[in-house]
Amino acid sequence: MPDETDRLSRIISLLTVCRKAGRLVLGFDAVTEAAGKHRAACILLAADCAARTEKEIRFRCRDSAIRKLPADMEQLGMYFRKRTAVFGVCDPGFAGRLLTLLPEEQPCSECQVSAGSPAEDAGNAASQPQ
Repeated sequence: MPDETDRLSRIISLLTVCRKAGRLVLGFDAVTEAAGKHRAACILLAADCAARTEKEIRFRCRDSAIRKLPADMEQLGMYFRKRTAVFGVCDPGFAGRLLTLLPEEQPCSECQVSAGSPAEDAGNAASQPQ
C-alpha cells in the first residue's frame, strides 16, 4: 500500500479531475441535494468535519458510501478554492477508484444514525422526564 502522502496526492488528483469533469459537488446543501436525487455515488468528508455535520450527512445520505478524507478543510480548500467539509462524487467510476483508496471506517459514537430523524430525536428527548 502506498504511503500517506502518495495516497493523499492520488486522492486529490482524482478529485480535481472529477471536478474538471463536472462530476464533483461541494458543500453540505449541494451534496445532500445530489444524494436525494440519487446522483451522488459516494460522499467524502474532511478529516476535521464537525460531528454534527457528519451525523447529518450519515442520516440524510445513508444510501451512499461515506468516507473520511485524510486531509482537513484547510488543505482541501487550497485545491478547490472553497473551504468545505463535504464532497459528493457523482460518477461511479471516480467513486469506485476513490473508495479503493479510502478504507471504510466506523462513524464516531456521536454520529450513529438512529431510526428517527434528528427532529424526531430532539422531540423524543424533550418529552422524556429527566
